[in-house]
Amino acid sequence: SDDGGCPMTIQPSWFENTKLQESICKLSDWNFDIFEVAEATPRPLAFIGFVCLDAYSKLVDFEKRKLLEFLRAVESSYRKVPYHNSLHGASVARGVYSFCAGCGLSFTQEYMEFTIVLAGLVHDVHHPGLTATFLSKASVCGEWNSPVTSPLEYADMELSLKYNDQSPLENMHCAITFELLRNSETAFLAKEEVAAMRKPLLRAILGTDMAKHAETMTRLAALIDNLQHECESGSVPWHWPAQPPATASEEQRAVWERLYQEEFVLELFLHAADIGNPTLPFDQWVRWNRLCQNEFHDQGDREMLEFGELISPAVGFDRKASVKAEHGFTKGFMQYLALPLFQQLHDLTQVRSPNSVCQGVNIMVCVNNLKKNIGLWEDYTPVRDEDEPNKGRSASKPRPSLL
Repeated sequence: SDDGGCPMTIQPSWFENTKLQESICKLSDWNFDIFEVAEATPRPLAFIGFVCLDAYSKLVDFEKRKLLEFLRAVESSYRKVPYHNSLHGASVARGVYSFCAGCGLSFTQEYMEFTIVLAGLVHDVHHPGLTATFLSKASVCGEWNSPVTSPLEYADMELSLKYNDQSPLENMHCAITFELLRNSETAFLAKEEVAAMRKPLLRAILGTDMAKHAETMTRLAALIDNLQHECESGSVPWHWPAQPPATASEEQRAVWERLYQEEFVLELFLHAADIGNPTLPFDQWVRWNRLCQNEFHDQGDREMLEFGELISPAVGFDRKASVKAEHGFTKGFMQYLALPLFQQLHDLTQVRSPNSVCQGVNIMVCVNNLKKNIGLWEDYTPVRDEDEPNKGRSASKPRPSLL
């Protein structure tokens, strides 16, 4: 790659900060605390993105100075919402980097590990802090009933209409990403590299839509079953209805199936990192959950302003809901969404088949943390910002400007 000088000359302040220096060698550890990076720099996504993508600089050719401009643009495009902000993007990117560098996830295509880290960085770029359910209802109304102030934009009202209710947020994230990859100031990859990464990158980002979670789980179960019984004929292939070209030779069919599985695995592990906060150490999980709950409550307030009623589950989105109800809402997410996904991913890694992309991957740290956290959550009482007037979102520690 085009060094354009070593990383230190590109962004010297990062490498003059002891805490950031120490964090670099810990990024592959699943239990790493991303909040430590957020306390050391106001640009956590740019820092995490630069360090993690630069780890693949011998496999993927890119311009480091333009990469930094790209990361700055991505970070600036993330909005100042409680949860779906640039720190979440940095956290998910760091998570998939850990899957690769710490847990053993790898691909035959050299650019795929780079692609999954890039996908993590951009997967929620410019997120308005609203769900697709809200956007769909808003598009029917056609106009805002209450003042539109930052971080919201008038264009948010049109997202669901623009994308026909089909993953409006994820489609928007993809569009912004590829605009930046095409812009001359931020196009850090050659056109050929972007073309190679486009399909798996799109698939991974679109796969983070929670509306697709059940379908993803069904396909994952089918993949495990196919790999366990690959000698048996007559079973429906896990990738159905997608099929290799009818004229493909046996060898070409095997190559097609391998690449298709790699793209799906990339999608799976990005989705896992995206909803994987409960698999982090308990104190980190509690902090992330609180931020997510703040965002849900903000949406609940907006729903009352826009629609005159809550259209999302009150237990999660009504800030007046009881702490007990909120506790059960979070427990349900841990037990019925996160745990089955990580258990099935673990089952996939345990299949002994030369055709499995995940053979040798070890995510037991995630599974063990999650099971432990479910137990700890039983006895934990969630605390809200309004219950701690001196510890609200506006009272976070000041951070030194290092970028």
